[in-house]
Amino acid sequence: MVNTKALTGVLAGLALTFGLVACGTSGGTAAQRSPEAGGASGGTAAQRGPEAGGATAGGEANNGEAPVVAYVDSRYRYRIDAPGQMTANADGTATYVGPSERLQVAVVQGVKAADVSALGRDDVATLSSSIAGFRLISGPASTNVNGRKMEKFIYNWTPGTSPVTGKPVTLVAVRYYVPKDSQTVAVITYGIVSNQYDPQGADDLASTFQWQ
Repeated sequence: MVNTKALTGVLAGLALTFGLVACGTSGGTAAQRSPEAGGASGGTAAQRGPEAGGATAGGEANNGEAPVVAYVDSRYRYRIDAPGQMTANADGTATYVGPSERLQVAVVQGVKAADVSALGRDDVATLSSSIAGFRLISGPASTNVNGRKMEKFIYNWTPGTSPVTGKPVTLVAVRYYVPKDSQTVAVITYGIVSNQYDPQGADDLASTFQWQ
């Protein structure tokens, strides 16, 4: 019998590792640094409240499994529907970490934001040299995601092995770049265990992002 509690704990740990790796891949602004580079948790979204980047429960269903949670960020003025309650962090990022999936939004400003294609290529180069088992699946390339133009790339990586099966655990991550203007771009990273990855579901989630 599979120890589901152990497996859930492992997947949660993998999701956290994914977050620490991905936070700082776009540059050196506060919004891009990982917690290890000086960031800190700002409390859960519910604790902070809507006025400080809080979350409110949405009425939609996430693939018929669980209700999505609308997150509104007052610092950078955007909203997104997440698969769970997001946390606003002191470094400017916002994250959700679940048992098998996670979501992160970072905002890049300044010169790097002016060339989204170059930003994507830089991120690929950084990830390929910093995470185990990195394999680029597609992109980075400009594409239409549910009718909206975004830069996007998809990759696999292997953070470790499952203590239950002893086999490598593969995660799929999709990174989207959504410009606001020539000086500001949102970097949305969605990750999930590979056997649960749904390409359309990932695109649908990214499509809920709106600058306000």
